[in-house]
Amino acid sequence: MNFNPGSFLTVSGELQMLGLATVLGALLGAVFDVFRLFRMSLQHKPWMVFVEDLLFTLLFGTVWFLFSVQMLEGQLRGFVLCGMVAGFGLYLLTIGRIIAGLFRTAGKFLRNTEQFVIGKARNSGVAKKFFGKTKKSS
Repeated sequence: MNFNPGSFLTVSGELQMLGLATVLGALLGAVFDVFRLFRMSLQHKPWMVFVEDLLFTLLFGTVWFLFSVQMLEGQLRGFVLCGMVAGFGLYLLTIGRIIAGLFRTAGKFLRNTEQFVIGKARNSGVAKKFFGKTKKSS
């Protein structure tokens, strides 16, 4: 999009900025899903969750600031922040729910597959062939 710095803060220009901010918020929702996947895959202590949330909040604020510098001549506008938060929320309530469900299903499948394979290996003696005596066989 080509914006003329002197005239883009018309109503239509603000609506365009709001639309871009909403899309940007949805993209940040996808980034949040990476954090969510990390949380689902590893056990976290409360302080680690706090650090991750802090990092994401700093990322969100930095993106808002950089968007404002690039597109709004450095003016931090509340409607842009509201658009980003709305896009983020819409992402989490729609696509984010689907992706979180896929993450959970994939995680359960992988855990069940791992338990099945390990159980079969123990029962068939494969572990003893490859590793010698195991704790259960001694």
